[in-house]
Amino acid sequence: MKNFKHNNTVKKIIKALKEKSAWTIICHENPDGDTLGSGLALYSLALRLNKKASIIGRDPLPETYRFLPYANDYKQCDKIPNFLKDEVIICVDISNEARSIDQFSKLKDLELLTINIDHHGDNENFCSLNLVIPRVSATAEIITNLFIAGNFDMISKEATALYVGLVTDNGNFRFSSTTPSSHECAAYLIKMGARPAEVDTIMMQNLTMPVLKLWGKAFSRAEILANDKAAIFWLEDKDFKEIEENLSSVDGLVNTLLRIKGVDVAVLACEYDCSVKLSIRTRTPYNAREIASVFGGGGHIEAAGAKVTGNLSEVLSKLRSILNQKCL
Repeated sequence: MKNFKHNNTVKKIIKALKEKSAWTIICHENPDGDTLGSGLALYSLALRLNKKASIIGRDPLPETYRFLPYANDYKQCDKIPNFLKDEVIICVDISNEARSIDQFSKLKDLELLTINIDHHGDNENFCSLNLVIPRVSATAEIITNLFIAGNFDMISKEATALYVGLVTDNGNFRFSSTTPSSHECAAYLIKMGARPAEVDTIMMQNLTMPVLKLWGKAFSRAEILANDKAAIFWLEDKDFKEIEENLSSVDGLVNTLLRIKGVDVAVLACEYDCSVKLSIRTRTPYNAREIASVFGGGGHIEAAGAKVTGNLSEVLSKLRSILNQKCL
């Protein structure tokens, strides 16, 4: 990444990582491969540097990512823990306080150094140091460059974690957010020990029959809207309870609707735990983040989401109306 190591914020972050004796790494709610891959790579580095380290997040670790190095050290934490005086708090792939852990704002009262490393275009720069680069395809790409700029040697475990983060957010290099630097990053991670074929086998060939049937329920409810430019489908809370699964079981499901000829906007609505989670995917010229913002959410131009408190049927009704307005 051109001029990365000369960036003043990068220099300050590297200095803090080297000087602070303890790191706490925070992943975003409903953690995906980018926040976990980036976070676990940093966690591994912290251990190798003999730092006191922890990695936490509001929601449990999805089974899909259980294979990642040090995944068992990830702790679900719904509020701020006790921190050491000489500690740095690192938020990875988190665009705002609301997506981190409860009471995050209280960290300001503790006068702890907080670092925000992210690639979301709607990032609110909520930390002491904010390294936000929207043009990259994944936060893992920024973390990889941070390793290089800080002269931190990288081991294969960390390369694997970062590769998972990279391909999670750029759709295995399918999304338009993919750039030459994305491929350069992948090449570097492979050189450092990441194994793409193994990652693909573990992540893409892991459906169970109950989950496959759950996906089938969503497909059976699919609707085409806005003159065939948009498609939606949904799952109810009882669908998840019947097979004792959570939201991680539908990772990647929304992308399948974009395989329908002519469809450029796809939305999956999941009723779960007294709210409705929207997963939105788009292709040019439509903006997923713009659609998500109507529901109080955010994200990227091609991939965004929102968590809505309300009745599923009411959310679907509003969603249909919004898509018919924005996609016609």
